[in-house]
Amino acid sequence: MTHQWHDTYHHIKTPAHHLDPRSKLTVGLLFVGFVLFTPFIGGYQMAAYGALLLAAALTAKIPLKNILSRIGAIIPFALLMMLSAVFSHLSGRHLGQICAKSLLSISAMALLAMTTPFPDMLRGLEQFRVPRLLLLFLAFLYRYAAVLGKEAIRLERGWGARYFGRFWARQWFRLGHVLAALLVRSYERAERVYAAMLARGFSGASGFVHVLHFSIWDGVFVAISVSLLAAIRLVHL
Repeated sequence: MTHQWHDTYHHIKTPAHHLDPRSKLTVGLLFVGFVLFTPFIGGYQMAAYGALLLAAALTAKIPLKNILSRIGAIIPFALLMMLSAVFSHLSGRHLGQICAKSLLSISAMALLAMTTPFPDMLRGLEQFRVPRLLLLFLAFLYRYAAVLGKEAIRLERGWGARYFGRFWARQWFRLGHVLAALLVRSYERAERVYAAMLARGFSGASGFVHVLHFSIWDGVFVAISVSLLAAIRLVHL
């Protein structure tokens, strides 16, 4: 089961899409680890990490505007983190480092998500011995996010049908009622979905039918990626 809102590019035929999800997960997590554990990211390292991400995006044939839109969805959380850093009286240098590392990490995870179908990603995490309860939580979150989106579309249509363009400022006072209705309707819809799953024999186990194959090209991809990340991390210009 896949959803268009998440797996928009999972059908594209490129070498990046044919790689094993475990190899992409390994490289993505290593990339984030190298970035976060770099004491100070200079201009050279920022450009080198960005060049790696750009090369990966071009290889996967993913438009840069779509990656930027994924990053834009995280901007409110990044601003909140920046606000807490300001109140912590951090210097401008530290704030710049937080922004740079956040941007690089989010871009890497966006690329990983846009080149790997979510069920395959869950399968890879299962192979990495991630706790089953966490995998079930992620699977339900993935599926119920689509349910939440559909309920939000229905509420938006109902709101639009009852709003004729006057007193727009008053509409914001009713936003709390809309969000409450969205929560209740989504919860009831999720309960019906879960009851239907139980009626069809769901026992709480994650049923992944796709068998993963770690080929020699996956090993080459991991080896080259680790070598490049280590070189960027160790070389200072």
